[in-house]
Amino acid sequence: MVAAQQVDTPPPSSAQSGLPKVGNVCVADVLKRLGAKLEQRTAAKELDAYSGHFERTDPNRDGKHTRKEYIEKGRYLTPQARAGIFRAADGNADGIVTRAEYVLNRIITDEAKAIVQGMDDDKDGLVERAEFVKHATKLLADPKLAEQVFTELDTNADGRIPIPEYLQIWGRWARVGRKSAEDRIAARQAAIADSLDKTDKKEPGSRNTPPSVDEIFKRFDGDKDGKLREEEIPRFARQFILPADGDGDDVVTKAELQAARQRARTSGKGRPAAESHRRPAKKPQ
Repeated sequence: MVAAQQVDTPPPSSAQSGLPKVGNVCVADVLKRLGAKLEQRTAAKELDAYSGHFERTDPNRDGKHTRKEYIEKGRYLTPQARAGIFRAADGNADGIVTRAEYVLNRIITDEAKAIVQGMDDDKDGLVERAEFVKHATKLLADPKLAEQVFTELDTNADGRIPIPEYLQIWGRWARVGRKSAEDRIAARQAAIADSLDKTDKKEPGSRNTPPSVDEIFKRFDGDKDGKLREEEIPRFARQFILPADGDGDDVVTKAELQAARQRARTSGKGRPAAESHRRPAKKPQ
């Protein structure tokens, strides 16, 4: 039985050769071969959904979860399950889970479950060694490595890996040697924003169009008051929405966004942000 190297998280500056391995393969490469994309392929809609769930579990809207707030006062799942989620999400172990840490944890765990549970041939909720090795051998192109990976995921060595068990190791592998959750999520949001900018520049007639004003408010107007405030809007989308604040009162209404869209169409510049990424100056009091 070949054990993986210690999976404690090294600083982001660690060289690739210094990262933990299974056999002779870096854990980051193991996840990649198994099909993990992590945040690199997360769509804007998914980021919005995860952020929305965070907001619903953040009653004081301070952008973070404390142990008391999430574990003791939480309403979802059981206290034991919430404690496990909190520990997994708290990437820097400071006792606080930020929005970015929460979102990254959801990305990692949802993808891991999709990949590993897809190997559960008999659909009994437990992925057994034979099931995992059969599927992983094809993905890893190495039956010995597939056996070694299963051994690392099977922390109690009982020959099967339920969801909580393999997520402990998978989650560590998905974070080790990488940047902070804040940096990773910000980078993904920037990439999405960049792709939206490129969509704006495509020739007329493209089917890639921005969401309607109603759809934007449906997705982002959490308190349903008909106004979008900066804190309600994901960072990657702010540059496309906030410039529509015509009267400088720090909120964007449907009428303002619709008017900005109309001006953009008239000028042929696409989204309002194409004219300026700065919101208008406030009117003097």
